[in-house]
Amino acid sequence: MNFGHLFAAMAIALITHGGAAAAQETTPKGYAAKANAGSRGSLYSLGSLWTTQDGASVRLGSFAGGPVIAAMDSTICRDNGPAIVAEMTWVEKHLPPDEINRVRFAFFSFDGEADTPERLRLYAESHDLDLNRWTLLRGDDDAVRELAAALDARFRRDELNGFDHAPVISLIDEKGEIVFQRRERQDSSEALLKKLKTLLSGTN
Repeated sequence: MNFGHLFAAMAIALITHGGAAAAQETTPKGYAAKANAGSRGSLYSLGSLWTTQDGASVRLGSFAGGPVIAAMDSTICRDNGPAIVAEMTWVEKHLPPDEINRVRFAFFSFDGEADTPERLRLYAESHDLDLNRWTLLRGDDDAVRELAAALDARFRRDELNGFDHAPVISLIDEKGEIVFQRRERQDSSEALLKKLKTLLSGTN
């Protein structure tokens, strides 16, 4: 399944939205430097604390030990969010039965205030996400900005529409290092799946 056309349409919508006077940049100064540093190092060295859909407090290091497909969005997003989750579930469904339980899927909310554990769980249920493999998480503003910078997942808080952001799906290895990113019109869902299978096979 190729989401290129859908991602392209979303990118055009983001450009249109980007000029809205109500939008405010929420990424910190030094964003690019932090993003580059994060892509070369382990995300699991970040100290931020997150809360899952079950109300448990976890750090990113809890994902260590196996591949993770991760993305950032919010439960109220009607544009990027459904497309991102659809692509992640497509990858999940195309994994061999003997490999599927080795992979974890993580959905990090941009909106830690509104996306309570209860709302995250309802979102998971509405999208038929298997919580044996999926974890939905919320964090405070500092945690969100820190992770967004590390993933180079740029976003803008828009008082009218919630959040404007580019769709980014990251493949993270067992050590917490980003090994592949599917962003907007680049690559394809098939490329993401292929890279994941390569990672599972233990080859580069």
